[in-house]
Formats: sequence, structure tokens, C-alpha cells
Amino acid sequence: MVLTEKGNGWELFWLLMGRIATVMGLAMFVPFASALAWREPEAWLFLLPAGFSLALGTGMARLGAEHMRQLAIREGVLFMVLVWPLMGFVGLMPYYISGLLPDFSAAFFETVSSLTTTGLSCLPFDPLGLPRSLRLWQAIMNWIGGLMFVVVLVTVLPQVSGCFGLTLTARQTIFFSPVWNRMSQSVHQGVSVYALLTLLAAELFYLAGLPAEESLMRGMIALSSSGGSSVTSFMVHDNGWLELAAGIAMVLAGMNLLLCWKAWNRRSVWLLWQDAELRGFFAILVAAGLAISLHLYAMDCYTLPNSLRYGFFQVASFLSTNGFASASFWLWPDFDRYVLFLLVFVGGCIGSAGGGLKVMRILVLFRMTRAEIHRTLHPHMVVSVKVDGLPVPAKIVGRILAFFFLYMMIFVLFSLILSGAGLDLMQSMGLAAGCLTSTGSTAALVGLGNLHFLPVWAKLACCLLMILGRIEIFSFLILLDLGARAVRQKW
Repeated sequence: MVLTEKGNGWELFWLLMGRIATVMGLAMFVPFASALAWREPEAWLFLLPAGFSLALGTGMARLGAEHMRQLAIREGVLFMVLVWPLMGFVGLMPYYISGLLPDFSAAFFETVSSLTTTGLSCLPFDPLGLPRSLRLWQAIMNWIGGLMFVVVLVTVLPQVSGCFGLTLTARQTIFFSPVWNRMSQSVHQGVSVYALLTLLAAELFYLAGLPAEESLMRGMIALSSSGGSSVTSFMVHDNGWLELAAGIAMVLAGMNLLLCWKAWNRRSVWLLWQDAELRGFFAILVAAGLAISLHLYAMDCYTLPNSLRYGFFQVASFLSTNGFASASFWLWPDFDRYVLFLLVFVGGCIGSAGGGLKVMRILVLFRMTRAEIHRTLHPHMVVSVKVDGLPVPAKIVGRILAFFFLYMMIFVLFSLILSGAGLDLMQSMGLAAGCLTSTGSTAALVGLGNLHFLPVWAKLACCLLMILGRIEIFSFLILLDLGARAVRQKW
């Protein structure tokens, strides 16, 4: 098969952007119809933005109509960087038109926070005060944002960067290809598992006693690894069964969705346990859960059953980067809050909608350290880093090291920048960590709740950091490099 280029070489970029704009437009009809059914006057807030988004998507798709070619790196990079602002601009319209957030930066912050599944809010009031249709739109944006991350993972990211160390093991045998038809197949796999697990989570919430509407919204938010606002708080319910349902949903959200698809396709649960990353995920969950629970009990914060209940819930919440709250964790002893703070940098498994560095990268870094120790003690020994019994190429190890360095450097840089907004050291670090890892509740660890007081530049800086966390940083740097090269060529 010979692939030929047509047009100006940006056809697939416009096609992908058009598809996303169309999805956002169609999604707005759900809260529109719901508002009509609930007889809410806010229904009209979604009609004009939906029409604009559909028209925009149609125009972009026409530019990419003739796309019989592979996805170029420059197209993939530009798509990964610009698709989030595009969705943010479309998604903010209901907030902005309603007058609830008349400031553009605040509306953009609220929308980007939902789309990147961060869960932070700059509303000047409790999010529970939002109309039902806007709450539903928030949940839909969370769900679309989590799905978008998975779609980018199985289509654009491998072509752009070889995943920058975000590599899948051979046992998963997921095939990546820059060809449009094969990209569509991978998207179908990811979307199918994501939707089925969302319905499973919603069913768990319904069985735990929530109404059907609320169960669906909670399921969408849980699988997208979003949370952190009072809308998703479990403290007001004080229901152990509801917390158990949320705990299961959060664990599912932290798992590799592509691995789940492969296990379902082969009808083999054992395939899940064979994965070293998933075993590492559960090991961290159990170890951190026991450490926090026993410390809470030793400090006489709760009884032993409640210490286990709240400790494991919050560990699952922060490890999966959901940010749900079943207890006032911001009042816990420093040890427990510090453990939760570290967990958000670990994050879930590769292929999940969660943020953080990912368990696979942490696993490779530890095994690389052990290999270097053996190599130092035995200079003539041939030592390789292995995962699932298979050697990890030196190229991938190098990319993981580079990614880890850049990740921490971005965290330190934005902590410094946000401190200029009047935040103290811990608050700026907590907010930067929350934005970068998509875990809004990290800000609550350091006493930050509603962020409406932030100046405009700080809100926009947080938006940039949330997007950087979602595009794996490298794509943004590649785009800057391509821009610098274009400028040098002109000069």
C-alpha cells in the first residue's frame, strides 16, 4: 500500500480537530435536553455553543477531507497541544453566557480543570449551587477529558514521541500505527472499555443507594479520575457502602484500560495479574493504605475500623488521582498528608485516565537504580532492566529519565511562579502538584479551597500547567522547537 500526501500536509490535523469539536457540540445536547426535561431556564445556554461547535467541527473536517496519508509528527504535536484549548474554549461558553463566571480567565480555568480531570474550581460559590444541567455538563466534560487522554495515548502520542518511556509491555500487544484506519481501531478499543467501565461504576453507585442520575454522573467522574470539588464529596453521605463503590471505581480508573480490553478479548483474568505494573499499583495501594491507616489509629484520630476505612479510601483517591474525599484529610497529621502528596506523583497505570508519572515509569526507575548498584559492585556483570521478564531498551530507559527530570523541573518552576500570586511555599507547591498531576485535592492538603481569589495571570498559568500535565510535557517542548526552527529558517 502506497500512502500519498495531498493538500498542504495538515489534513489529518484538521480532521482530528474537527472530530473533537463535533463531539463537544453533540455532547452539549445532553445537558440541553436534560434542562428541558427538568424545566430549567438554563437550557438555552447550550444551544448556541452547540451550534457553533458543530459548525466549527464541520469546517475543520472539510479541510481534512482528503487525508489518505500517515499522521506526521508535526501534526500530532500541534494536535496534542491545541486540542485542549479548543475544547476549553467551546466548553466555557455555557459558564460565560450564564454570567456565573463573567471573567473569561475564570470560565476557561473552570473548563480546563474539568477537561483535564483536575477537579479544581474558581467558582465564587459552592459548586453544589450550580444548576443541574451545568453540573451534568461538568461531569460530561470530565468524562470526555478522560476519554480524550486515552484516545491520544493510543493514537497520537506513540507517533509523536514513542510514548517517551510510556511504553506497553509485550504481553499487552497493543498495535500502534499512524495510519488513520488502524488509529480508528485503537480508538474503538479504548472507547469501548472506557464506556463499559463507566457503566459498571454507575451501577455500583446505584446499588450503593444513589439515584440513577447522580449514579451516572459519579460514574463518569470516577472513571475519568476527576474529583476534588464538593460536588463529588462523599463526606456528606457518611455511607460505607457508597465509599466502597467509589473505592472500586477509583481502582478501575487507575488500571490500564488497554490491558483490560486485552484481558476481556482473551477472556483471561490471569492476564491482568501477569502485568508487573498492575501488581506494583496494588502493592503501593496496600502499603500506603496500611501505613496511613495504622498511623491514624496510633494518633487516636479514629477507631481502627474507621482508620482503615478512611485511610484506604484516601490512598485509592490520591493514587488514582481522583481526589475524592470521605474524611477531612487536610486536618490529618503531617505524615499522612505527606504520603498522600507523594502518591499523586506516582499516579495510576499506563493506559488509565489518571495523571502522575505512572507506575510503570516508577517501576523502571527503581529497577534501573538496582541495576546500577549491581553494575557498580560487579563492573564486568551484564545487567539489564527487565519488566515482566523482558528487557527494557536503553532508549526507553533514557526517555524515562528525561521525562522524570522535566516533570520535576516543571513542578519546581510553576511552584515558584505561583508563589508570586501571594501563596506561601506549601500552598504554591500543593497547587502546582494538583495542576500537574490532575489531582485538585492536593491543593486542599495545604489549605487551599476555592481559587476565585487568584489573579488572572495565575489562573492562566494553572491552565497551562494542567494542559502540560495532560500532554506529557514533551509535546509542548517539541512544538516550541519546531517554532524556533521555523523562525531561524526565515531569518
